[in-house]
Amino acid sequence: MTAVECLIHPWIKPLNRKQAVNRSRSSINMKNFKKFNARRKWKLSYNMVSACNRLCRMKLLCHPAKSDEDLRQCESDQEDEKTKPATLLRRRLSSCS
Repeated sequence: MTAVECLIHPWIKPLNRKQAVNRSRSSINMKNFKKFNARRKWKLSYNMVSACNRLCRMKLLCHPAKSDEDLRQCESDQEDEKTKPATLLRRRLSSCS
């Protein structure tokens, strides 16, 4: 059975207008379900962003802003330091082998 044949199957495509109306009133109306699901996902995203903004505001209220120098002391920012290539390639010896 091809995809086109599947789409025109009576289980998928209603045979007449009465079947179409009956299906639109069925317990799971796909059009309404998709609309509901999209609204639910949007609401979830909105609530997540709202919670993040709230947490950021609380952090700013509790802790005064630090200078840029204090904020940029990250390990990944230490690019000027030279590391030996041998230390990067060294493997740990296994006690099992």
